[in-house]
Amino acid sequence: MNRDRHSHRHGNNSNWKNNQNNQQQGKASALSAAKQIPVSRNAVSADQIREEDEAIHAFKTANQPVCPICGKPILELSSAIGNRGSGEPIHFDCAIDLLAKEETLAEGDKIIYIGQGRFGVVNIPNPHDQKHFTIKKVIDWEAKDSRSVWRDQMSDLYSQIR
Repeated sequence: MNRDRHSHRHGNNSNWKNNQNNQQQGKASALSAAKQIPVSRNAVSADQIREEDEAIHAFKTANQPVCPICGKPILELSSAIGNRGSGEPIHFDCAIDLLAKEETLAEGDKIIYIGQGRFGVVNIPNPHDQKHFTIKKVIDWEAKDSRSVWRDQMSDLYSQIR
């Protein structure tokens, strides 16, 4: 029996037939697998997404507070920070400006937000290397134990989005 590359021409085409059978079985199993894909029951329609976007926009326009520091409206409440003492929302930049007026900064010092309602006076000796710095002073801005009402309203609205 000749087993060269042309052996299928001489009646030895069993390998060719097996390949065809395997391909047909593969197609059948792929079709049956496609039929078994579960339909998502929690799908959100385009109308629901549009309604939720409209609700967020209506909430933002109806509850647009005015910054007590500069007197301008706070357009993005999610980027505001609570004022010291009162907890009312103020512009983040207004809080930094207030701290810059209160603190005496040496050369290379900056005021930055370090998280959890705190700012810090940071010394960066080399302005080209922002990775190496020293925190000289930590300033507690927002109270850790209390949460502002305006934050709760905003987070409740965003958590209702599917």
